[in-house]
Amino acid sequence: MSLHTTWMLLRRGDEVLLGLKKRGFGQGRLNGVGGKVEPGETIEQAAIRETQEEIGVKVTRLEKVVEIAFDNLYYKGVPERNVMYGFIAAEWEGEPQETDEIKPEWVKISDLDYDKMWVDDRHWLPQVLDDKKIQAWFHFNEDDTFDDFWVDEINDTLIDDIEDGNVGLPPASGDVASYKFKTGARAILLNEDGKVALIHSLNRGWYKLPGGGHEHDELRRENLQREVLEETGYTIKNVRPIGICRNTRHNWQMTAEAWMYICETDEFVGKEPMEDEIEDGDTLEWFNTIDDAIAALKAVKLDEIGFYGAYFFTRREIDTLEYAKRFV
Repeated sequence: MSLHTTWMLLRRGDEVLLGLKKRGFGQGRLNGVGGKVEPGETIEQAAIRETQEEIGVKVTRLEKVVEIAFDNLYYKGVPERNVMYGFIAAEWEGEPQETDEIKPEWVKISDLDYDKMWVDDRHWLPQVLDDKKIQAWFHFNEDDTFDDFWVDEINDTLIDDIEDGNVGLPPASGDVASYKFKTGARAILLNEDGKVALIHSLNRGWYKLPGGGHEHDELRRENLQREVLEETGYTIKNVRPIGICRNTRHNWQMTAEAWMYICETDEFVGKEPMEDEIEDGDTLEWFNTIDDAIAALKAVKLDEIGFYGAYFFTRREIDTLEYAKRFV
């Protein structure tokens, strides 16, 4: 189970408020303010509460700008996973006050001294201060250094937004706000020869891009890495988020969003087929070009397959591959 924490940065013009930690974890470092998410709290409630406790300021308007997973981060001598949710505060009540835990200090963004901050900050904070939203991952060592990391800018460009009437089915409607909501990650996976991968379900007759559903506490890229490895046996590199696909399946009362990426194969480490993959006859097929992959998807006989969900993911894959041509 991950530890969930918050981070808050007050910003006014070209200045941000940092806090010198006077005791406890991170003592002596400059950082945003924040702390643990308590049971029953949302991350927003926790961020507001921690800010008020630590510097006496009540935040009234905030925006989430960063999610970072710190793996193997040592806290009280024990390595753990800390998922931090970071916010920028644009409006607040009160003036920052020094407390037993934090000494607040307004600093010009141009004067930030990253040597006084956590070692990871220099790798992601400049992007946040440049009004970007990011996700990142760091693997720490016991001495508070890290040996591996990645930083992704969140790309929520809407590639497609489809429902029954857009995929060759009779138009349908419903109370979308009450529908089940699912998320996941999918990859346009290229090998060293530039070929494009699709998972071909031989017993079902359809194709999909490698990927699948999001699991608790995963970041988007972690979801992608796990699913591609499980479905293809490859680790990945040169990962680029290109946008999201949304589909609303009224007959199932479900809305699904897929985070779409372009990436390349790194190492083949092998895979064990899962029970449903064996049942469906899933096999990895490589296509010379994106157009060849699109042609295979367009040739799927959806009416003969007769599976409601296939109309949606087939259209999703076609739209994504068409969109990705500008990047490949």
